[in-house]
This record gives sequence, C-alpha cells and structure tokens, in this order.
Amino acid sequence: DSCVFCVVWIFCARSNKNNMYSAIASFAAAQQRAPQKQQHHRSHHHRQEEQRRRRLCCRFLYFRSSTTSKSRRSCGGFGEEAHIASRCDDDDGKTESDEEEVSEEERTTRNNNKKKSVCIVGGCGRIGSLITRTVLNDPERRYERVHVLTRNVNKCIAQNDTMKEENEEEGRLTFGECDVTNFTAEQLLESVKGYDEVVACFGAQRISKPFDWITNAENVDERHPKSVNFWGVRKLALAAKEGGCERFVRVTGMSVGYSAFDFIAVLLNNVLSMTIKFQLLGELAIREACVANDETKSSKRMSYTIVRPGNLTDWEGIDNNSDDEKNSGASSSSSTKSSRSSGGANNKKNNNNERVVVLTHGANHIDASKVSREDVAHIIFVALQNRKATENVTISIAGANKATAGMRSAFRWDPARGAYWETQAIDDANVQILSKWSDLDVRKFQPDEENDLKEKAHQFWAWSFLLSAFGVAYLFLRAIFSLVRFFMLSLTSSTFAAV
Repeated sequence: DSCVFCVVWIFCARSNKNNMYSAIASFAAAQQRAPQKQQHHRSHHHRQEEQRRRRLCCRFLYFRSSTTSKSRRSCGGFGEEAHIASRCDDDDGKTESDEEEVSEEERTTRNNNKKKSVCIVGGCGRIGSLITRTVLNDPERRYERVHVLTRNVNKCIAQNDTMKEENEEEGRLTFGECDVTNFTAEQLLESVKGYDEVVACFGAQRISKPFDWITNAENVDERHPKSVNFWGVRKLALAAKEGGCERFVRVTGMSVGYSAFDFIAVLLNNVLSMTIKFQLLGELAIREACVANDETKSSKRMSYTIVRPGNLTDWEGIDNNSDDEKNSGASSSSSTKSSRSSGGANNKKNNNNERVVVLTHGANHIDASKVSREDVAHIIFVALQNRKATENVTISIAGANKATAGMRSAFRWDPARGAYWETQAIDDANVQILSKWSDLDVRKFQPDEENDLKEKAHQFWAWSFLLSAFGVAYLFLRAIFSLVRFFMLSLTSSTFAAV
C-alpha cells in the first residue's frame, strides 16, 4: 500500500508541477511588486525578514525542480525556476538608494511621455498668438489641450479662425474670457484650474498724465500698470497654484532687471506710469507664490520661469535666416505665412538675416537691443519643454548683429584721453550667442538667487529725475528770460543814446 501511495503521489506531483511552479512564481513576483513607499517605511528588521522569506521560497522552488526533473538539475537550474531564483538573489543586494534612483528615472520617463495642457493668458496678443501657434504646431504633439484666455473672445477667434479650424476636430484649442483686473480670485481659479502650465504674456502700457499723482490714478484706473502688471499677475499666480499648475511663465521686459537709477528705467517709469516698478513687483509676487511651497509645506507645488525680452520687433526668427532659407525655403515661407496670419507680424521684410540671439540668466546684464517676437515665443516653448533646466530661472533675451555679436561697448575714463567708449569682447560663460536655436544649451541656465529679485527704489529715482528736469527747465527759462531782458535793455539804452 505504501509503495502504491508513493507512486500515486509522485505521478500527481509531476502532473501538477506546472501549476505549483506558477503559483510559487506568482507569489515571488507579488512580493517583488510591493509598493515602493511601503518598502521605504519598513524597518531594517522587516526588510531582513522579507529577504529571508524570498530566499526560502526560491530555494524550495529550486529543490522542487531538482527532485522532479533531472534535466533541469543537470543544466544548472535553467528555466523559469532559476530565473526567479536569480531575481530573488539580485533583490538581496539591492539597496534603498538604488530603488530611489530607479523610481526617479521612472518618474522622469513618465513625465516626458505624459500629455500636457497649457493655458495662455493674453494668447491673442502679438507674442501670445505666436506662442499658441508654436505649441499647436509641435511635431511631437505634447499638448492635448491648449486654452487661450483673452478679454475679447470674439475678436480673438476671428483673428485665429484658421488655427481654430485646424484643431477644432480634435478639440485641442479652446478660447475663454478673462480679465485679470476685474475677475475675482474665484473666477480666475475657474479659468486656469486643471492646466499643467500657465503662460502670462499680457501687460499694460499707459502713458503718464500730468495730474496722476493728484487723481491717485494707480488705485483708480483699472488699466494702470499697478492693476495689471502687479495685482493682476499676483492674483493669476495664486489662482494657478491653487488650480494645480506646475509651471508659471511670465513675459516682462529686460529693463526690469536694470538698476533703479538707470536712464532707460527712469525714463520708462516716468513716461509709462511706473511700468518698470510694477513689472518688478509682479515678478516678486510670482516668486513669492512659488517659494511659499517650502514655507507652507503645501502639496501644491509650482515653479516659475520669467522671460525678459529686449526691444521687440516683427522680424522673423533666427531659424529663418537667409543661410537656412537656402536649405529649407519651403519651410521658411510657410513659417512666414503662419506668423503673419497670426497677427504677430506685419508686411515688413525679414530684416533679421544677419542677426543672432543673445541669452543670459539671473541678474546678468546684456544690452536690450532688438529681438524678434518669434524668438521670444521660441524660448518660452523651450522653457516649457525643459522644466528641470529652467525651474525658477529668469531668462533675458535680446538680439545683435552677427558682425558685432560677442562685443560690448564700455565707458572709460583716462586722465590723458578723457572720457571715451571702448569695445570689449564678451567672455562670459553666462551669455549664449546663438545663430540658430539648435546651438542652445539649457544646462547653462542657473536658478535665481535670493538677491536677484528684490524691490528697487524706482519711485525715488523717478521723482528725482522729474525734480531735476523741472529744475533744469526753470534755470533754462530763467536764462532765456535774462538774456532777452539784457538785449531789450541794451536796445533801449542805445535808442536813448542816439536821441
């Protein structure tokens, strides 16, 4: 009876060994697929117990295969059992840091493959329309939703009718109404909620009036730079963070980075209702909203990228230079048509053939020379695609002639020669000079330091300039009056002498 029982037991074991092996393999695989977060929080003792349990499981599996199959034993345990045993042995040597490194790589890959959504506030402006078109024409189609916010929706749709028709079937492009000055915080939150990225490319350009300081225009006029460039940007940044935005991009101006007593900054502040002052305050509000991530320990984290262009023009970008047009004339002409149809260009001929783009970051200073709006839209798109490299970075972009690129003029004083201008070569690792966008190295961008963005004494220097101007004008008029009076007295005295 015992012999018959052993024969039957061996026959049953051999006939069901595949099910047994698969069950043990499933158990081992399930143990390997344990959530990574739980592994990080387990104690050292628990990890040792789990590794011991896996080792015993794999040894039993190997022992079972060796007692039922001579061929597997003679081959050294090749097959599914040996594969699982080797996986278990490999897990014994895996440390917690290796698991974190793998998870970081997986997270990066998952973020790159993820379809994104972007909300462009002011997307019907001259720069905004170019950004919208650049995002929609992305060959990799990384954006499944592109939402354009503007004050006049009907006008915006009429300007971008062709672009809307091309993306209407897929539903990628949508339009909405938004006014950052009149909308409440709740309305702004509903407008930008659920978008991964928010681009703010709007601004106020209001000419100063003689009695603004009497009428308190900055607190009354809703089109004043204080209402748009400061309070409007601040409300939008807070709403974007509350709505789950991961990256906030703001377009300001290169003169925002100038010192408060720089002549250009002082002049623009006096002519354009202190626009430089309130642009800077808007940038500070964005940074405050993003830096508050660590202070409040909020689960909603947002980073920023600030783009400061120089003097904007409607020229074509550097990728449409005459040298490139010889190799790709068709693509150049198509981009020209698209830029003109978007409302961001006029009938000017491409004057950018012999120009390059100059880039820097942070508080580094470059001349605010003319730069194409197409190049500004392109650097914004690059910043959106390289979040890690452009996280909390301020980018300044300007143009320059190819012949003088890499050179700057500096004011010098010599007792023998007096005051003179000297041409110097730019030898700065923080400055990039590009003749085509493929030469861009985003790794050179450095995050802003704490002192890069701080409030400046714009108001003091603006009033000082005005008082100085009034004083000079008063002295000039007094001199003219005295001169006229002198000539009148001379004429009168000569007339009496003749009589």
